[in-house]
Amino acid sequence: METTTPGFNENLNTKDSNQILGEELEASLVDGRLSCAVAFKMARKLNITPRMVGNKANELKIRIINCQLGCFDVEKAAHNDLESIQIAAKLLEEIQTSLINRQLPCGIVFQIAKKLKVGRRQVGDTATKLNIKIVDCQLGCFP
Repeated sequence: METTTPGFNENLNTKDSNQILGEELEASLVDGRLSCAVAFKMARKLNITPRMVGNKANELKIRIINCQLGCFDVEKAAHNDLESIQIAAKLLEEIQTSLINRQLPCGIVFQIAKKLKVGRRQVGDTATKLNIKIVDCQLGCFP
């Protein structure tokens, strides 16, 4: 079970809170980069929003890689392998009813995956195959 840092300031207004987040980020890097999944784990551990982690990573010029939805990897995601995936009717329906202006927000993808008990990447790949743009990254990596 993950522990949270007691007394961590949600607003990061204090020098200590800002320093703790910076240290956590630096300690979590692999080859100078931070994976999306690790960024979310850090947000839970520190009891802050993923966007706060993303903002601090951006401030420190840390590149976030390996999007859990398949939107980006170390290299640009090509999605050449999506032709063969089968789309489950329930997943298709959930995606279609969750669209906002014909787009699917990142946070909604997480909710769909949890609700249907499927992987986040499966929902992201399905959206990509359907030519649905995923928007509003919770870490702030894309609008």
